[in-house]
Amino acid sequence: MSFEKSLVECFAEKPPSVYFDESNSDKTGVRHDYGNLYDWLFSSLLFQNDMQPIRVLEIGVTMFGEGSGHAFTKMPFVEKFVGLDVNPIEKDFGEKGVFLKVDAYSDEGLQSAAEYAPYHLLIDDAEHIHPQQVAFFKMYTQLCATPGVMVCEDVPKIVIPKRLKAIKDPTIMQVRVPGSLIASKGKLDNNILLKTKMISNNQ
Repeated sequence: MSFEKSLVECFAEKPPSVYFDESNSDKTGVRHDYGNLYDWLFSSLLFQNDMQPIRVLEIGVTMFGEGSGHAFTKMPFVEKFVGLDVNPIEKDFGEKGVFLKVDAYSDEGLQSAAEYAPYHLLIDDAEHIHPQQVAFFKMYTQLCATPGVMVCEDVPKIVIPKRLKAIKDPTIMQVRVPGSLIASKGKLDNNILLKTKMISNNQ
């Protein structure tokens, strides 16, 4: 007789970082080392979401062979993945995935993403420029569930004060994610901006 594995067992056997390693995503490897970060975020979100699968949105999914999008859709602890990009994808994300070919920072992009909201994990991994990273928090916070986390990847250290001043949200944290030796030598910035909406103990 066979039994379905629980999400706890699935996570313990194969956390998000392993799915990224097996894909051609740049979230782990030479360019960045965000694997441990996403393992921690997923474990926190699953715990707060009563061990139910979560919904993920990512802006910027066509670079590096669409690796992260395909990785997310393979995770048993992801219920739905929605990816937004102005460029077309080469391979469909499958039953659990939705691709929206749209400017994510436009009203049309926000409205398209809202059809599948709310999301427990929202990621900005587009062009890493000031107007987009600011717009990500200003526009997409309304689509963030509770529990929920917003992650803005690859924020150059030198511009973080400028980003925070423009976003005007005191709840956003700056996090420096330790990178590999290769990434450090390449002078790649592994700084992120992080916003959390978690359930408090008195709720």
